[in-house]
Amino acid sequence: MTLKSNLMSEVQYKLLVLNSFLNLTSDAVYIIDINGIVLEVNKKFEELHGWSRDEVIGNPMPLMPEELVEATKVFERIVNGEEVTVIEAKKCRKDGRFFFTDVSISPVHDENGNVIAIVVIERDMSDKKMAEEQLKESEERYRVLVECSPEPIIVYQDSVIVFANPSALRLIGALHPEQVIGEPISKFLHPEDLDKLPKDIYARLRDGTLSERAEERLIRLDGEVIYVESIAVPIDFQGVRSVQLLCRDMTDRKRAETELAYKEREFSRVLKLSPEPIMLHQGGIIVFVNDMGIKLLKGSTMEEFVGKSILNYFSPNDYTVILDRMTRVVQSDDYMEFIEMKLKCQDDQLVDVEVSSICMHRDKSNPIIQIVIRDLTERKKTEEMIRRSDKLSVAGELAAGVAHEIRNPLTALRGFMQLLRDKKTDYVDIMLVEIDRISYIVNEFLGMAKPQALTFIACDLPELIEQVLVFMQPQAILYNVQMNLNIQFPISSIECEPNQIKQVYMNVLKNAIESMPQGGQIEIAISMKNEGMIMTRIIDQGGGIPEDRLEKIGEPFFSLKESGTGLGLMVCNRIVEAHKGKITIQSVVNEGTTLEIELPTAKGS
Repeated sequence: MTLKSNLMSEVQYKLLVLNSFLNLTSDAVYIIDINGIVLEVNKKFEELHGWSRDEVIGNPMPLMPEELVEATKVFERIVNGEEVTVIEAKKCRKDGRFFFTDVSISPVHDENGNVIAIVVIERDMSDKKMAEEQLKESEERYRVLVECSPEPIIVYQDSVIVFANPSALRLIGALHPEQVIGEPISKFLHPEDLDKLPKDIYARLRDGTLSERAEERLIRLDGEVIYVESIAVPIDFQGVRSVQLLCRDMTDRKRAETELAYKEREFSRVLKLSPEPIMLHQGGIIVFVNDMGIKLLKGSTMEEFVGKSILNYFSPNDYTVILDRMTRVVQSDDYMEFIEMKLKCQDDQLVDVEVSSICMHRDKSNPIIQIVIRDLTERKKTEEMIRRSDKLSVAGELAAGVAHEIRNPLTALRGFMQLLRDKKTDYVDIMLVEIDRISYIVNEFLGMAKPQALTFIACDLPELIEQVLVFMQPQAILYNVQMNLNIQFPISSIECEPNQIKQVYMNVLKNAIESMPQGGQIEIAISMKNEGMIMTRIIDQGGGIPEDRLEKIGEPFFSLKESGTGLGLMVCNRIVEAHKGKITIQSVVNEGTTLEIELPTAKGS
């Protein structure tokens, strides 16, 4: 009994070892009997073929018809005693995909030497096969690319040409490859360029690196000297270390460069005529733009403009004038008078300019006309500043007069109105309200016109704004408006005149509150900006300001409110500018207005 148990244990141990070997090997293994019935498969077989063990055990091996024919032939060879080692086969998976394998076949004999089963071992060669196919395809593509390349390609070994593609033959002027192959490369190089080969190509060949592009002269078979640009690449050609020379015919470019150099010398005189932006055109087509012209048009290179119509860079409203002047300038020896036009930049922005022109080369069939351009942007800004300054001057003079002529009578009128109110006279309250309004306007005028000596002290801006919010809270409650303050700490201190800064924020918040008669919210955010600036952003939910009226906000006597004077925001602008800050306004109709106040931080904070 013990001997039998030991024998069973030994058999079980061998089976366990065999099973482990089959399932741990990286090759697919399966065993079939002489009738083609599958006896056993390992896990790799399941992975490779896609069939599970339960699907194939006890069944014929699932093969395609062509696979079955080939397998039958191999089986017959083995049964007949022929030794079959490794064959390459194309197999089909369960899902229909194909893979390549190296198949090793070993027969299993009984004690009489008869074949009772066959062990098949398959090694997946799909990746190797794919790599071989890709390499073959790559080599074929490279051959076709070289043969059909429009650029000349020459390969040489030890300074002797061993290959030249059709483009290289045409470059050299050869009709057959035999006229070039076997010849020394030096035969086709200009004598003055021979020293470039050992110093450049051979040195870089030893390093195994690309050479730099070089311009060389080649001598064709007919003796003509041509210019080429070449680059040498070390390669293996037919198993031998070689140099592949990639060439490009530069003869036409050289001729074009010579012609261009002549034109540049011709145009250099034009650049000296004026420091202003200038353009040259022939028949309305731009041929030259100087650096100042490129800058004005917001371009980067002259090529962006050359070949385009000059009308592309002016407003359509000026086309008639431009075409008329193009006709008249050819008939005159002098500059055409400067006239104002709208120049259209690359970004479609219109710029105010003055334009004059003169005919530079009338003797040619297609005369060259020079256009001189003057940018009027700064002049227009200056004129606008003068216009606004005049308005402020008038407002200031008017303010001073009103203050002296109206303030004293107003005081008397208000006093008598209060006496009449004590006597319960009709309409006195209405008259007092209107007198207070007149007093408010007079005070606004005084604030605008009165010279003030500013005494700046270090202040905490969030603290000033909180004081203003407390002051404005009753009016906010009256309009059902909620004011929310958000401070992104830390916030540096500012140097300011506190009362004036409070006046700015009072006026701005008053406008924001009054823009929301139905109530709403005002968001006030204080944060630091770069370059030592503190920004206060005030966002309301009012009706907004139309775009065509937004640019007039801050001008004297311009207001969107029925009872407004337009002086409040103008005074705010003046106070903020005196503090070296600025106010910007953005608005969307029916959504609200965003007003930003930027003030510099105190020195050293």
